[in-house]
Amino acid sequence: MKFIKIFLLAIMVVTSAFCSQNAEASTRKERRLINRGNESYRDRNFAEAQNLFEQALSENSASAEARYNLGLSQIRQVANIADTTAANSARVDAARKNFSDVAALARQKPGLAAKANLNLGNIEFKARDFQKAIDYYKQALRIDPSDEKARKNLRIAQLNLKKDQNKDQNKDQNKDRNKDQNKDQNKDQNQQNQNKENQDKQKPENKEENNISPQSASRILKAVDNKESATRARVTKGNGNKASERSANTRRW
Repeated sequence: MKFIKIFLLAIMVVTSAFCSQNAEASTRKERRLINRGNESYRDRNFAEAQNLFEQALSENSASAEARYNLGLSQIRQVANIADTTAANSARVDAARKNFSDVAALARQKPGLAAKANLNLGNIEFKARDFQKAIDYYKQALRIDPSDEKARKNLRIAQLNLKKDQNKDQNKDQNKDRNKDQNKDQNKDQNQQNQNKENQDKQKPENKEENNISPQSASRILKAVDNKESATRARVTKGNGNKASERSANTRRW
């Protein structure tokens, strides 16, 4: 029985030593991968840096440094935050996720957590969501009040937010002003239409008379004159015949 206990104890010691050696080896490999990733990052080979940081995380998924650097290499491959293509959006989302994971380690890794919040603020600033950017910059300053970059970016984000708010306010005022002007114009137009209708009601109903041209009026007047002349001629002729008859009768007597 004593022999068995000694044997089991020996196995536990060997196993513990083996695990410790593996953990140490994993940490060394993780560190080498992070160092190689940093070199690629400095050479602006961000895709290669991303691959190396991902390998470091596969060695130690709890590595805050590898995760933070991975977020940096991902966001540096984004030329335009507003680009909504699938690949670009996926890279931005992945960077946000990695920075957010590190930002949550304020107690364990305050330095990296403050920088992660700063980078999250920069992402939102470029996306023109200034309120979110302000919130992240404030969080970075809560963790590290000496972070001058976060302080400067906070002031710039606040100015941009105020500018956008003023634009929105002016836009709303112009919209209301245009609405009132259109309302007044419609009112004037309705009044003009009403006045025109009243004038039309006061006009003679005989449209043909109202539409007689000067030439037609002249022909009508001439025809009337001709008719009157013919009538006078017939009357004159009739009077002449009666006078002749009276003269003849007188001679017969």
